Amino acid sequence: MATAASYPTDVKTLHFMLDEQRQLIESLKANLHRLLKWQFGPKSEHINVDQLGLFVDGSLVIEVPESAPADHAERSNTSPATSDWRRAVRVLRNLPRVIEEIDVPEAQKSCPCCGEALSAFGHESSEQLQYIPARLEVHETRRRKYSCGHCHGAVVRAPLPCLPPIPKSMASASLLSYLIVSKFADGLPLYRIAGRLRRLGIELSHTLMSEWLMQCYPLLEDLHRRMMRKVLDSGHIYTDDTTLPLQNDDPARRSTVEAKLWVYAKDHRHGPPLIVYDFSRSRTRDAPLTVLADYRGYLQADAYPGYDPLFVTGKIIEVACNVHARRKFVEAADLLEKPGRPHEALAFYRELFGIERKIKDWSDEGRLRERQEKTVPLLAQFKAWLDHAVHTVLPKDTFGIAVNYALKHWEALTNFTKAGHLDASNNYAERCMRPVAVGRKAFLFVGSERAGHAAAIYYSLVESCKANKVNPLTYLTYVLANARNKSIMLPTPEEFTASNVAHVG
Repeated sequence: MATAASYPTDVKTLHFMLDEQRQLIESLKANLHRLLKWQFGPKSEHINVDQLGLFVDGSLVIEVPESAPADHAERSNTSPATSDWRRAVRVLRNLPRVIEEIDVPEAQKSCPCCGEALSAFGHESSEQLQYIPARLEVHETRRRKYSCGHCHGAVVRAPLPCLPPIPKSMASASLLSYLIVSKFADGLPLYRIAGRLRRLGIELSHTLMSEWLMQCYPLLEDLHRRMMRKVLDSGHIYTDDTTLPLQNDDPARRSTVEAKLWVYAKDHRHGPPLIVYDFSRSRTRDAPLTVLADYRGYLQADAYPGYDPLFVTGKIIEVACNVHARRKFVEAADLLEKPGRPHEALAFYRELFGIERKIKDWSDEGRLRERQEKTVPLLAQFKAWLDHAVHTVLPKDTFGIAVNYALKHWEALTNFTKAGHLDASNNYAERCMRPVAVGRKAFLFVGSERAGHAAAIYYSLVESCKANKVNPLTYLTYVLANARNKSIMLPTPEEFTASNVAHVG
C-alpha cells in the first residue's frame, strides 16, 4: 500500500492521478448500478424526456418537431370497439363450425291469443369455443402376402404406402412433429412432454425421444440449406447471436461450453419472411464469415467486431442498430438524479423512432421519401450535438462511452436512410432470439455439436412457419411423412400451401 511519502509532489501529476481515480470510481459506480438494475430493477428502457428544465447546461440543443405527441393523441383517440387487436377473443383461422339448432316445442307453436299457427322469422345465436382434447391412436399397417399354392416358388407382398421417417420405429411423422413443436416452439423440456404423453396413454423415455429427434434432423438438412440460400439471395439480412450452452466434452473443464446460435433472417418487405439459424461451438468470427462469404447486400447487425472483415470490400453494407446506441444513453441517464445531457440524446431518439413508427407500414418509396425529408435533417442535428459533446466528456465515463459509440459507428447507424426497406434497428433479429431464450431456460444446454446443429434446423423450420402463419405441426407432419419420398420436392415453410395439407392425412 502506498504511503504519503511515496506520493509525487508535482501538482500536474497529482491532478492527473486524481482524474484517473475519479474516472475509475465513476466507472465502478456505473457498473454497480447496471448490475443492481439488471438483478432487481425494471427491464424497461423508458425515460421521460417531456420536462421543461431539460436543456439547461448550455450545450447544443436539438429542437425536435412536435409530431410525436400528435401521433400519440391520434392513437389514444382510437375507439377500442373499432380496433380488432383490442378484442379479447379472436378466431385466427376458419375453424370448423358445428351448428346446433334448437326448435320451439310443437305445443308452443300456436298463438296464445288467437290460436293461429306461429310463423318462423329468424333465430337468436350465441357462440362458444369448444376444446377437443388430443388423443393418440395406434395405426397398424397390415400388408397382405400372396404365394403360389401350386409350385410355392413366388411370394408377393403389398408395397408400403410410404417410407416412415425412422425405419423400424413406432414413431410416426405426426408424433415426431409433436415432439419438435413442443420442444422448439413451446419451449417444453422432454420430461414435461413425457408427462403430457403419459396422460394420453403412452410411456416414452427421455432418451428415446432425444434419439428420435437426432435421427430426424438429417432428413431436413436439405430444406435448411435451401432456406439459407433464399435468405442469402434476398439482399437484406438481419443477423444476431445468442448463447446456447453446450455440454462439456473436456474432462479438464467443469462448466459447459459457451456455444452460439446465429440467426440470419429476411423480413416480409420483399417476399415471404424466412428465419434461419446456424450453430457454432464458439463466437469466433469464423461462423458469420463462412455463412456470409458470398453474400451481397445490406447486413443489419450489432457492432460485433467479427463482422468487420465483411464490410472491407463494400459488397456488404453495414446497417447498425440504433436501439443499441440508444441503450447506452439510457444507462447514462439512469445514473443521474435530475435530467441532463443524456436526456437530450434520448429526446432525439424518441423523435427518430416516432418517425419510424409512423412509416412502418408505408411503401419503400414512401419510407425513403419521409426519411430524406425528416430523418436526415434530424440526424444532422444530432451529429452536430455529438461532435460538441465529445469534447466535454470523459472517454471512460458512461455518458462518454455512449457518445463515442455513436460517433464511432455513425455511418452504419445512418445507413438505414439510404433505402426504404431498411430498418433503424435490429429488433427483428433480436425478436427471433426470444424462442431460443425461452427454450434455454427449459432444457439448459445441448448435449453435443450434432444436437446443436439439429436445434438450429428445428428452430429454423418452426420460426419460419410462425412468421408465415403456417401451423408448424401440420407442416412438419407433411415434411416428415414425405422426407424419404425422392419424387417429391419438399416445400420450404413459405411455399407450403393448402394443397399440401390434403396430403398430410
